[in-house]
Amino acid sequence: MNFIDIILDTIHDTWAMLPLLYITYCILEVFERKNTQDDKLFFGLQRLGPILGALVGLIPQCGFSILAAMLFVQNNITLGTLVSVMIATSDEAIPILISNPKMYSSLLGILGLKLVIAIIVGLFTDHVLFRNQKILRFEDIEEDYDDKEYEEEESSRSSCPCCYPEYPLWISALLRSLKIYVFIFITSFVLTLLIECIGEKTLSMILLQDNLFQPIIAALFGFIPNCAATVVLTQLYTAGELSFGSLLAGLVTNAGLGLIVMIRYEAKKKDILRTMFILFITGVIVGIGFMLL
Repeated sequence: MNFIDIILDTIHDTWAMLPLLYITYCILEVFERKNTQDDKLFFGLQRLGPILGALVGLIPQCGFSILAAMLFVQNNITLGTLVSVMIATSDEAIPILISNPKMYSSLLGILGLKLVIAIIVGLFTDHVLFRNQKILRFEDIEEDYDDKEYEEEESSRSSCPCCYPEYPLWISALLRSLKIYVFIFITSFVLTLLIECIGEKTLSMILLQDNLFQPIIAALFGFIPNCAATVVLTQLYTAGELSFGSLLAGLVTNAGLGLIVMIRYEAKKKDILRTMFILFITGVIVGIGFMLL
């Protein structure tokens, strides 16, 4: 198969995803642009902690991991709540799996497992690893809340490079769909090219297929703070080159821009390292566990 044939073959295999991607992002844009009362979410995260954090994190947008990181830096939520949001976050993996009808069973499995894992790890973090965490309750600081500070938070939450809130909904959804499709196309093209050049068996060896080290590599790869990371992981899984456990490991550690926000707002180094360590260990244990099963 020559270079042109590979391009045409990749287009043939991926173009049908575009309409479903666009519909998915249109629906997500509707919810993201709603004027919701953030106060309810803030108080809910303090009262319900990791349980609500896991539920919120399942919504496929990086805004919630950014919000959780900022609240943690301001000492408004516990480490367990932060970790639960980050573990549940799946960035662009959900829209990609939705756009591929063959992957619906995997999608349901990922959503259900990440919800349960996020709640368990979040509660374990708060009640076993780091008990008696002191946080600033919103009811105690409500009167001193600064409107300017709130505007800065909102600006940070909408600064995700994957989103385009400055454009009308249909244009923003189209841009997001095209951007993710480009990542999907490139990944699929490179995979096809590699299989043609080196063979599927050699590629499987390079990607450590059926090897217990694959979830570890996937978990490390998941730390890349870009939607391209989840696109690559998901595409490798749909192509059969990545195990379900490895995909789960990579999606557990991929916390959107949450970790970048922690660094930007100068969170304590020990808190950043603790967060990354919990995410990594969770991803590796879950990934290897599913490979053994």
